[in-house]
Amino acid sequence: MDKKELAGKIQFTDVNPDLTREGIVRHLEACMELGVQAAMISPCWVPLAKEMLQGTGIKIATTVNFPQATDTPEMKAAVIPLLARMGADEFDFPPNPALLLSGMQDAYAEEIALVVRVAHDHGLVVKAMLEFGYLKDRGMKIDAVRLSSQAGVDWAKNSSGWGKGGSPATVEDIALLKEYVIPPCRVKASGKVNSMVKALAILESGAELIGTSSAREILLGGEGSKDNY
Repeated sequence: MDKKELAGKIQFTDVNPDLTREGIVRHLEACMELGVQAAMISPCWVPLAKEMLQGTGIKIATTVNFPQATDTPEMKAAVIPLLARMGADEFDFPPNPALLLSGMQDAYAEEIALVVRVAHDHGLVVKAMLEFGYLKDRGMKIDAVRLSSQAGVDWAKNSSGWGKGGSPATVEDIALLKEYVIPPCRVKASGKVNSMVKALAILESGAELIGTSSAREILLGGEGSKDNY
């Protein structure tokens, strides 16, 4: 895989809450320089990204209810039309893991289905951050993958890579996603994918997209900081 092809599988992420306007401008410029698939940014910067990335082909990806996951389904759905008007192409959101941990599979699936329905009505691609770090065993991970893909998400991912539930991506978890995801849902990986070696291993295990804040290091063949997500 050459660098251009690899860049086309990377969503270059910077969602730090203390990221300044100057910082987001630098991030978006780096996205253009590297030719990544998408800029993954906080919702407040979507209008600026729409202006800067116009005509580049780089997608504008953002988040809903990140990282807490505990807004009501209706609250999550309510922000989606606004994101569409602002210029987002897609968003990642965490289904509420407490529902799954409580044995409330129907409620978990209904939340995801509502978010998907509203998103697709507004032309947005939906990626579910399944936050494997919260889930207790392999069986619960499989349930999350199956329920989210049955509910219609376009992409399922192992985690946000952020905080308590944002566990690092592993070859084993990505292979599980690939095995149990229901097409046409596809697999994205996030969490400590910070080198070309790991990125290629994650892609080989079944991911088609990688979310990372180490895009430059990956594409230069180096290794990003362990603090990166």
